[in-house]
Amino acid sequence: MAAPPALQQVAQRFAATTQGIVGFRLHRVLEVRAGFSSRHEDVLVDGVYRDGTIVRVRILTYTIDGKPAGDADRATMIQAYQAPKPGQLFHVPFDARYVAEYQYVQSGPRTIAFSSTIQDGSHGDGTFTYDAAGDVLSYTYQPNALPPHATSGTIVDRRAEVLPNDWRITYETQQYKGSYGPFPGRANEEVDFYGFRRFTDLQSAIGAL
Repeated sequence: MAAPPALQQVAQRFAATTQGIVGFRLHRVLEVRAGFSSRHEDVLVDGVYRDGTIVRVRILTYTIDGKPAGDADRATMIQAYQAPKPGQLFHVPFDARYVAEYQYVQSGPRTIAFSSTIQDGSHGDGTFTYDAAGDVLSYTYQPNALPPHATSGTIVDRRAEVLPNDWRITYETQQYKGSYGPFPGRANEEVDFYGFRRFTDLQSAIGAL
């Protein structure tokens, strides 16, 4: 089945509006509960995008259940952003590099549904919405591979123009349901992205972290 005609415009706008070196800050809060067990993570990070890909982060604060995270947890967090393992970084379906990995259907006004048979965390099934100019406003999907103990999950990302002709994710939620042993469980993650700044070169941006 042929992709909707609007997909080409959306992919072109995405490529044109995620260029250059951009600094940002994110605040991530994770809550996990299963039976009598719980985990609360709170992390504040400064980072740098290069053409839409995170290339460097610095942890400002990171606590787990109210206590400072250890070196191993901090290293794992940095790797998750700077060097995600294959199958972990989501391949957005409106990025021309990944269009061949999805199937598409126009599911409503300025809404395209996407699906993929590739069974990893980099792919999923969902929808994205876009405006009259072809800029993606939001996307919602169920990943094809889930974290340990999870049986279902939904991820929602909101996008906005954060700098002139520059669009980025500004807010993300991840919600999962599952079980740990005999206990039902759930996890909720919220991430705010803000403080966007443009730099002329990567060295300057890294130096500002």
